[in-house]
Amino acid sequence: MTYELHSVKTEADWRAMHDIRRATLFTPDRHPGHVIVYDENHPHDHNPHNQPFLLMLDGTPIGVVRLDDRGSEGVVRLVAIVPELQARGHGRMLGRLVEEEARRRGMRRLMLNAFIGSIGFYEKMGWHAEVWDAAESTEYAGRSMQMTKSL
Repeated sequence: MTYELHSVKTEADWRAMHDIRRATLFTPDRHPGHVIVYDENHPHDHNPHNQPFLLMLDGTPIGVVRLDDRGSEGVVRLVAIVPELQARGHGRMLGRLVEEEARRRGMRRLMLNAFIGSIGFYEKMGWHAEVWDAAESTEYAGRSMQMTKSL
C-alpha cells in the first residue's frame, strides 16, 4: 500500500474532497438537531495560508484534511476517512503525514477541534486537551474538544 498526502489542486481533487467531507463530516447524525449546509466555495478553503489535502491510497482518494498555517503553529481541520475504510489504520497514517508536512513547513505545534467521538483516537496519537482559542471553541466547534500536539 502506498500513501500520499496530495495537495488539492485540480477540479477532480476538489470534487473528491467535497464528496468525502459530505459523506463523513456533514451528515445529520454528526450534527443532530442542526441543519448543516456544506459550502463548496467556503473562503477558508481558498485562503493562501490554508492547504486542503487528500489522503491517497494507491492513487485513490480515501481521506481529507486541511492544514492552516499560522507560522510556527498549524491548525488541523476537517479530518476524515471515507466511512467504509475507517478503523483500519488510515487515519493514523493521515495524522503522521500531516505532521510531517507541518514540520516541513516549520510548524512546532498543531491544534485541532476534535469531534467528541474522535477524542480517544487523537489521545492515542499524542494529542492533549488544551483550549487554544476559546472564541472558536464556542462559535464553530460546539461538539468538539480543542486539542494540541507539540512536534
